[in-house]
Amino acid sequence: MRWTLLLCLALFLNFILVRGHDRQRLVEVATVLSGGAIVLLAYPAVWARLFAGHAGKALMAFFALGILGTATAFSPRLAAFEVANLFLLYVAGMTTAEELARYGQRGLRLILTCMAAACVLYACLFVVVYIGSLSLHIPLELADFTVGFNNFRFFNHTQTSTLPLLVLLCCLTPRTSKLRWLWLVLTTYWWMALYVTAGRGTMVGMAAGCVVAAAVARQGAGQYLRQMVLTAVLAIVAYYIFLVAIPPLFGIEGMHSFSDTLNRTAADPTSARTYLWHRATSLIVQHPWLGVGPMHFAHHAGDIHLGGHPHDWLFQVGAEWGLPGLLCLLVALGLGLRALVRTGWRVPAADTDNKNIFAALLVGAVAILVDGLVSGIFVMPQSQLGVALYLGCAFGWQRYVAPQETQAGPRRAIRVVIMTSVVAAMVAVVVAVWTDAPARWRGDEMTPAQQAANTGNLLSPRLWTAGFF
Repeated sequence: MRWTLLLCLALFLNFILVRGHDRQRLVEVATVLSGGAIVLLAYPAVWARLFAGHAGKALMAFFALGILGTATAFSPRLAAFEVANLFLLYVAGMTTAEELARYGQRGLRLILTCMAAACVLYACLFVVVYIGSLSLHIPLELADFTVGFNNFRFFNHTQTSTLPLLVLLCCLTPRTSKLRWLWLVLTTYWWMALYVTAGRGTMVGMAAGCVVAAAVARQGAGQYLRQMVLTAVLAIVAYYIFLVAIPPLFGIEGMHSFSDTLNRTAADPTSARTYLWHRATSLIVQHPWLGVGPMHFAHHAGDIHLGGHPHDWLFQVGAEWGLPGLLCLLVALGLGLRALVRTGWRVPAADTDNKNIFAALLVGAVAILVDGLVSGIFVMPQSQLGVALYLGCAFGWQRYVAPQETQAGPRRAIRVVIMTSVVAAMVAVVVAVWTDAPARWRGDEMTPAQQAANTGNLLSPRLWTAGFF
């Protein structure tokens, strides 16, 4: 499973060794380019599935409309990057699914273990910071929980796709295994970090996912949901012990994230997102067919000084890709979710592991979509990689649980189109980042021209931390 391990390695690098949005983006770029090359050279079976069925055709129309939208965008180069990067992330997910379909649950356990290992090492960074905080009598800050991320929200976005899978790993690990305790501690910490940073979108998404899993999977979701509740409650206990009770013993003020979150929510439930949503609505009205161009909300909302994206994937796609593109995406998502549910319903009642997997994938799908209504989970590089990993797990699980008839290879003309699309996407990504990549990796200051283009809006990440529009 060389490709999936490479994807997990990218998540590890962005957690442990790479600091900042721009460097994380470059790791993502290297990953999707590697994935494209692997598909071209070693995975012809993926070609037949990229745009298979009605969902595949809807996705094909979605990407085609995105390509058309680049022609009218302020920066066709940056718009083309958005389309190409999302396409290659989709290819990455399908490649993971291809590998997972071959190895079944054994492959899924390997994926989850590799992902969790990266999360464990990232959690160890906080342990070091925590011990240093107590030793030096320095109060903890939110940034101490999200080392390496420009904004702690970018870490929350990654939690949305990884937390349901961590809970699943707890369920799939035998009770006799010592690793089960490690995964329980890790998942508890993941929850605690979510509470401290007040990732409301992730928490609401997880809650909505649990409700959907209980309604759709019913009794089959019982064990998974109990594990979810157990780790979430343990995290509250850990929060009060390690972050409220212990720090004052060392002369340090304890944290009070829960009260801060309640006060902030009462004062402004949307955290000023309504201004972004109003601008997105205005752009949709003005450009209903092709939108203003992928990634270009940042260009048309810079005067608001609030963000480079609408913090809502529906508004984002509608404003940047147009209403037809949004409709195509919704059709593909609806058909994909229907396939997931139908596959889950085919699992025998006695097959506990697959019932747990079904529940986890339902929770993950709903959590990602709900969190995306108020966040940038589909925008930031590390969370994009996390979503691609989730998609691969979902597609692959469906294929090994409910094997379909062997599909005939695509006709030669279709193969040529798909190969050309992958190559063109790789070229578009390289062209978009080539000139800026060395400076962004070094962390150079912006040039005078870039500063002039970003006056008053220096931190609105899309491709780079500063939009450079």
